[in-house]
Amino acid sequence: MTDELPPISALFFDDPGPHVVRAGFPPASARAAYTPARGQELRALLSTSITQLGAVSGEIRRKTPVPLPPPVAIDTLLYRGRAALDRALAVREEMIAAGTPHDTGAVQELLDLVALASTD
Repeated sequence: MTDELPPISALFFDDPGPHVVRAGFPPASARAAYTPARGQELRALLSTSITQLGAVSGEIRRKTPVPLPPPVAIDTLLYRGRAALDRALAVREEMIAAGTPHDTGAVQELLDLVALASTD
């Protein structure tokens, strides 16, 4: 008695299906008529199996959405009063330390901070 392993190609279906996945080897009586899946059929089988594994692994969408926190008003995120003035002074120091021509974005931030400092 030899314990010879069948080739991997013997483990796939060759007819149009549908098929039930089974463990083990086909019975000896069916081995002669058994032809493994090839080409497009094999790709379809593998694609279906991968999709089913994704569903089992927990990649299923929830039916009820997760509640989101309420939006935050933008005004609560802006500098005001003394904090805006301190930030404007810091931007000014950065501009002086750079020693290069000032970019438009830094100048605009500085002007916005001065306006915010005056609101409080």
